[in-house]
Amino acid sequence: METASFSRRDFLSTLACSGAGIGLSQGSSPETGARPAPGAGAPPAGNQPVTMVCTEKLSAAEAQQIRQVNPRITLHLPGEKASREHLADAQVILGRVDAQMVQAARQLQWVQAWGAGVENLPREVFAHGCTLTNMQRIFAPVIAETAIGLLLALTRGLAQVSIPAFANRQWRPAPEEVFLDDLYGKTVGMVGMGGIGSETARRLHYGFGMRVLATDAKPLPKPEYVDQLREPGWLMEMVPQVDVLMSAAPLTSETRLLFNESVFRKMKPSAYFINVTRGGLVDQDALVKALREKRIRGAGLDVATPEPLPGDSPLWSCPNLVITPHNSGSAPVRQVRLMALVTENVRRYCLGLPLLNVVDKQKGY
Repeated sequence: METASFSRRDFLSTLACSGAGIGLSQGSSPETGARPAPGAGAPPAGNQPVTMVCTEKLSAAEAQQIRQVNPRITLHLPGEKASREHLADAQVILGRVDAQMVQAARQLQWVQAWGAGVENLPREVFAHGCTLTNMQRIFAPVIAETAIGLLLALTRGLAQVSIPAFANRQWRPAPEEVFLDDLYGKTVGMVGMGGIGSETARRLHYGFGMRVLATDAKPLPKPEYVDQLREPGWLMEMVPQVDVLMSAAPLTSETRLLFNESVFRKMKPSAYFINVTRGGLVDQDALVKALREKRIRGAGLDVATPEPLPGDSPLWSCPNLVITPHNSGSAPVRQVRLMALVTENVRRYCLGLPLLNVVDKQKGY
């Protein structure tokens, strides 16, 4: 991987600008805490060794980036001989984790998940007293670009006309049934104002002159670029007001199939639906029906259920639908930002400081 210039100051400034802040991260609470939870013990102090097991493939430079945080760190990487035996002494697991690893790590205090969503982690992680942190907000800037790209592909007829015509080497104006729309002065409804929601909403407001309405389960301060920010129960009141409805929420027991037939029936016939977080948030049969019956103008998805989406899925044959293969978080800067968070959290752990991006295990985000 190419080395990129991305200092700790740059990283913390980015988090502060996105609203993540430092210290107790959004989504944490006094009950879950940013430090290891009760029963997990305290971070090693003084000259005590810190044993970490990483389950993700790191370059030599990335491994050194972690090790040089503190001379007390012993970092075990995938593929090392008897790497699972190191779990017995590990206080920290970086990366993907399974139930057997949690049970074997008798000294476990902290798990750093490698993704933003934690719904697929084993239940043993949530039952354990360890602190769980995730990659919330780390991938948000580039995902926001895909969300806006999906929207523009629909509003400007790129998905429906221009890209297929280009593939066939045709100069083809948009037919009357393909409505070329603009975004200026229109309203976007953002469901979830975490990293992805806030990044996308900010760009749509300042870049496209859109009015922003939003809901979020957390009691967040309303950003300057948001007209109204309300609790999740406001969703059905918000939906009829918006020209674009975007899903930026995590997948939890509360949000599964949140976007269902009732929601799509409440949308304007001229409105668009965008989902770039998790496929499980959407009742796909209801979305297919809404598109085929022209109850909404179009939809853009970077996620689906299941993934990969099978070739016989009815989504493929829907009108005014554009799909990307869950790659919205991909860009060279992704790994740089990811490693910046891991390194900063390792530094904080070794010093006994609050960690960033602590997950509330009861809420699931």
